[in-house]
This record gives sequence, structure tokens and C-alpha cells, in this order.
Amino acid sequence: MLAFNYTQELLGLQDVEVEKVENFEKLQRISIKLGRKVVNCPCCKAETTKIHDYRTQIVKDCEAFGKKVELVLRKRRYACVICGKRFAEPNVFLPKYHRMTSRLISSVIKKLSDERSYTSVARETGLSVSTVIRIFDYIQ
Repeated sequence: MLAFNYTQELLGLQDVEVEKVENFEKLQRISIKLGRKVVNCPCCKAETTKIHDYRTQIVKDCEAFGKKVELVLRKRRYACVICGKRFAEPNVFLPKYHRMTSRLISSVIKKLSDERSYTSVARETGLSVSTVIRIFDYIQ
């Protein structure tokens, strides 16, 4: 599937399936999901493929083509067949409990290292000033 590979390369995300792309005036919303795979339970380390349910999460990403980008991630939650633990599927681009990609966080950190103000970085990235300050405090 040639187009699929180009879309992955354009997004810079591995193992992602693009389901839908919506273009608005100042926003690009990309609906994605991860490929299904065997995962290990975080508690007992047993392998499982049993899906408990799905959750939808909106994730902010770096601006592209002059528009803000939102990823609409359809996350699987697995259930361990041994211990019963329910857990979300792991991915490399979104840290646990985060609502923005690692790429966006890295971009904010790089902009802050150029000795810019919190307000100017917030304006450039489309984040609130308090979010930019939290990212800065996180790296301290």
C-alpha cells in the first residue's frame, strides 16, 4: 500500500493507520488508530490480544502546512486473560496521561531554549501559556 506508507512518513508516526482526514480553515483533524498486536500485561507480563474496549482521545500535534493539527486517536484497552488487569495499548508518540505528542513537547522545549518568552511560544504552538510553563517546569 504505497499511499499508506507516504501518509505514515508525512505524519512521522510508526504503526499508525489513518482513517480520516478533515480539513478546516485553521485546523487539520486526522483520525488515526494503531495496528492491532499482541501486548504484554503491565502487571503479570502475560501476552494478551483480548480487547476490553475502545476510547477516543484528542491529541495536539505540531502545526503542519500552516494549520494546527489534532490527532483523534482511537485507543484500544486490553484485558489480561490471566490477572484481569485492563490497560491501554502502548505507543511511542504519546507518553502516558499526555494530551500532546512527544514531538510537540520537543518543539516547545526547543523554542524555549532559544530564550523566547512563554507567551510567544504559546502563541506559535497554539497552546496556553500555563501549558508551556508546565512543560518548562517538567524539564527542570
